[in-house]
Amino acid sequence: MRTIARVVTLAAFSSMSMGAFAAATAQPTAVMTETVVVQEQTPVYGLVSPRSILSQLNLNTQQKALVQKIDHQYASQRPLMSNENRQTLANLRQERKNLVVSKQFDDAKAKNMIAQEQHIWAQQQQARADYDFLQLKREHDIYQILTPKQQQQYWRLRQQQKLMR
Repeated sequence: MRTIARVVTLAAFSSMSMGAFAAATAQPTAVMTETVVVQEQTPVYGLVSPRSILSQLNLNTQQKALVQKIDHQYASQRPLMSNENRQTLANLRQERKNLVVSKQFDDAKAKNMIAQEQHIWAQQQQARADYDFLQLKREHDIYQILTPKQQQQYWRLRQQQKLMR
């Protein structure tokens, strides 16, 4: 989420710079258009990384198969922003630029643009909350296939992981 916020902020700053440049040169400004093509991300299946906690628990073959099954079950439910919403946000960024460089500021257009952005981000926030819930269920399901000794080791490794953050 931070990366996206930085991109939007940089786009706003670059728009302001272009607007300041246009005002300083006193030349008529043209409306800029830009087409952005975005691609859907695909979820990653299986153990996330060799350094993950699960890889340190010496899971047996049956446990590994169950973890993989659980991962497949939950990974398909990862909330990814739709291409339509990505394209809409890209278009709204362009509209922001156009609004900044235009001679007249259109209050209604600006408010509508912000409302559209907020609606998309609210949808994403709800999708993220739903995904966090599913991840907690996933963690529970995986924890249930561990032996008592692996469960103890799991919590110990998880605490170490928290300390390293």
